[in-house]
Amino acid sequence: MNRLYSFAVAVLAALLAVAVAPLHAARDRPRGRVFVLMVWDGLRPDSVTQRETPNLYRLEREGVRFDRHHSVFPTLTMANGAALATGAMPAVNGLEGNVLYWWPVLSQRPGALNDKPMVRVFGVPYFMESTPALEDLNAPNALAGRLLGIDSIAQEVEREGGYIAALGKQGPTFLFDNRFNSVKDGKDSLGEPHRDYLFASDDTAGPPEVANEIMKAMPPSETSGVLDRARDAYFARLAIERAIPAAKQAVEAGRPALIVLWQHNPDITQHMSGVGTVPALEALGANDDNLGRLRAALESNGLADRTDLMVVSDHGFATIRLRVDLAAMLVSTGLKKSLKSNDVVVAANGGADLIYLSPADFKDDAARHAIMQKIVNFAAAQEWCGPIFSRDAAPITAPGGRGRRRRLQSRPFLGAIEGTFAEAAVGLYNPERSPDLVVSFKEDSDQDNRHLTGPSNPAFAIGGDGQQSVPNLSAPLVRPFKGVVYADVGPHFTTGMGMHGAAGQRELHNFCAVSGPDFRRGYVDQYPTANTDVTPTIMETLGLLPNIGAGGVAPTGRVMTEALVEGKRYPGSVRTQTMTAQLELQGVQVISTLHMTSLAGQSYFDNSTVERKPLGSSP
Repeated sequence: MNRLYSFAVAVLAALLAVAVAPLHAARDRPRGRVFVLMVWDGLRPDSVTQRETPNLYRLEREGVRFDRHHSVFPTLTMANGAALATGAMPAVNGLEGNVLYWWPVLSQRPGALNDKPMVRVFGVPYFMESTPALEDLNAPNALAGRLLGIDSIAQEVEREGGYIAALGKQGPTFLFDNRFNSVKDGKDSLGEPHRDYLFASDDTAGPPEVANEIMKAMPPSETSGVLDRARDAYFARLAIERAIPAAKQAVEAGRPALIVLWQHNPDITQHMSGVGTVPALEALGANDDNLGRLRAALESNGLADRTDLMVVSDHGFATIRLRVDLAAMLVSTGLKKSLKSNDVVVAANGGADLIYLSPADFKDDAARHAIMQKIVNFAAAQEWCGPIFSRDAAPITAPGGRGRRRRLQSRPFLGAIEGTFAEAAVGLYNPERSPDLVVSFKEDSDQDNRHLTGPSNPAFAIGGDGQQSVPNLSAPLVRPFKGVVYADVGPHFTTGMGMHGAAGQRELHNFCAVSGPDFRRGYVDQYPTANTDVTPTIMETLGLLPNIGAGGVAPTGRVMTEALVEGKRYPGSVRTQTMTAQLELQGVQVISTLHMTSLAGQSYFDNSTVERKPLGSSP
């Protein structure tokens, strides 16, 4: 009996050790490590070639190339900046796009209601790639330091006494260190440690003792050719001359260090010139030069064997086929009072639009449901419409008798509005911040842009007055790329220029590669990975404790263990899944399909398709 008891105690102790080990594994790792996260905004995987990007081409072959990497939907910079910074989906971190309508959230906060400038700015959809605007949102009378629903990886590094530098494009850089401007006596506005840091974006810098010097040396933003190439080179120089020496001091003291360098390109040049044009290819070369200088600096500072360097993009890219003005079309059909009315607010985000309903105009659930169904019916009937997502999931009821509506528990991904998917199906549903509808525009993944990009090609826009011919403002095409998309953008964008935001393959699949002592060499990762997996993996390599936020929320991504030198080679079974929503409209059946992959409890959004066919036709 005693031996049996002793055996049971030993088994229980072993099980507890196994259970607790993962919680302490990261803490026990060597802390004298640097992680450099270099973001090439809008980089497509098929843009990386030995000719155009020799440094990146070499890096992805020396280390790990993630061949099934994913952006989060909507495929927009701020949504994916938040995902990269926190390891969490928009449902957790709370940022779902570039242009957001904050008033439904801020109107619940008395301090914001009394702030007239805030009412003026955030009472309409607002473009979030602005550090001052984000600082205002994070102020005590607004979101009070909780712009994001969970702390960022940079804040976790600071919390454990490390060094952080967030450098580059305004907007996403702030998501990594969104309380740097509140630091006083070594602590931020939430009382968290914040001492050894550097922040520099297009519109602000810190800490105060170096801010003026950094901003005074900032080159002007370019307005032609390869846009913001000088800015990208300047931020790379800040990383080389300031951040890398500071990171070296940290690691020599046994502290972790994180450098985030966010480049404007190739995104901004692809937007204005088009994918596959001379300026876009030159933008890739400029980024590659910055990468080469960065790697040389790590080597000359003796940090190459203690630094993991990851290059990732926030999203993929496609070519605009047709410019769509959804708000104007809703006005022309009587579904919105006027372009400036707030009964139905359309936050245009390029490849996806976020739609918010006013509680004052639609006072009960029945009225809200009715207007949303009308909007969905209108949009789904159009050739330019992709899958649509509604805030609430469809009610689930037990199968009933004759005349009773049936909802099966096997389809919880359906939205409450017929023909839609639930926002939760793709990690979008946030109880406080989610829009009522998300209309994704259609991407044709296999069509290339050879008849779209270039000033001699025809260009079209559609709005309240129907379809019109407009000038094509894109540059001449030199290398065709697949993937064309309909998009809701302003008049400065035309057919042939670049865009993203939709739920198509070319935008959902982005680039990621890493090289360094903690990662395998010469390995191609065929397992699905995503931007949400980046932060958990950085935490593992830097030896940080798990990041648990307010209310117990945690990153939703996974550690990319199969890519680590000491990681598990088999992270689990990969499964595929399709989700289908159907809608019948005047003799036409609209069939929307989401193509998903899952691994280790994580879901990855691969692609979407929409088919319209006459009722009664064969499948």
